[in-house]
Amino acid sequence: MHSIHTATLDGVRIHAVNCGFVKVKRSHRSPSMGAPIILLDPFWTEWLPIWVWVIEHPEGVIVIDTGENQRVTNSGYFDCGGADGWVTKHILRFRVQEQLEIGYQLKTLGIHPEAVRWVVLTHLHIDHTDGLKFFPKANILVSRKEYEQPYGSVPCTFPRWFNPRKIDFSQSNKHFDGAYPLTSDGRVIIVPTHGHSHGHQSVIFRGSTVDFFFAGDTTFTEQQLLDRQVAGICVDKAAARRTLDAIRSYCQERPTVYLPTHDARSAERLRNRQVVPAHFTTTLR
Repeated sequence: MHSIHTATLDGVRIHAVNCGFVKVKRSHRSPSMGAPIILLDPFWTEWLPIWVWVIEHPEGVIVIDTGENQRVTNSGYFDCGGADGWVTKHILRFRVQEQLEIGYQLKTLGIHPEAVRWVVLTHLHIDHTDGLKFFPKANILVSRKEYEQPYGSVPCTFPRWFNPRKIDFSQSNKHFDGAYPLTSDGRVIIVPTHGHSHGHQSVIFRGSTVDFFFAGDTTFTEQQLLDRQVAGICVDKAAARRTLDAIRSYCQERPTVYLPTHDARSAERLRNRQVVPAHFTTTLR
């Protein structure tokens, strides 16, 4: 799998950057009864990509999530994390080389990490935060709810300087419970997509012909969105279902390319501007 894939829309370059791979328990990805079942599950998925998204917007470079770093494969990396660290160690496996870390790959794109204006974290799980070390000067945005009610995060792995801007969603939005406008031109907004974690958020780039929906872990694949299938690892399954309904409603109204963090086909859909099909199945799982 190539590590960088690029699309250009309305003069804006958007990159999918593969920052390593993760395996999760099968019940983690598919519907299950929750954390106890996931911990006891002896079966693992295939290696899943960890996508980081980079938008070269005229107002500044935006990085969505930060991926993993090579140290996550070291023995004892999670020992500082107490119960959450222990659980993380037992439900995730990683394959990451140093050259896949986001800081090095940005330089391949001709972008110095210190030139990044915004880092938007969809949530605070380790495979989304473990590249924070490259961005001490960026404006880092986390939803207030995510920061105040973390679920499954390992804060001892955050940089000591980590003090993100806690955002609320005060702008009205037809499909979601509010929105946060990131850029002054209105093309990049952040919307609440709770369920996977208490304060999960997603990013939308609104283009002239299609929108890109950077979904984080709202689902593992586009197919789960089409099937309204809630993954086993959701902290709030009712909220996750409402999130899926909101995204589906949005995609039915606007041509949208749906881009989850761990979908092996996300980069292909980005390159080809492959939008979510207009018709959905209706079975709730």
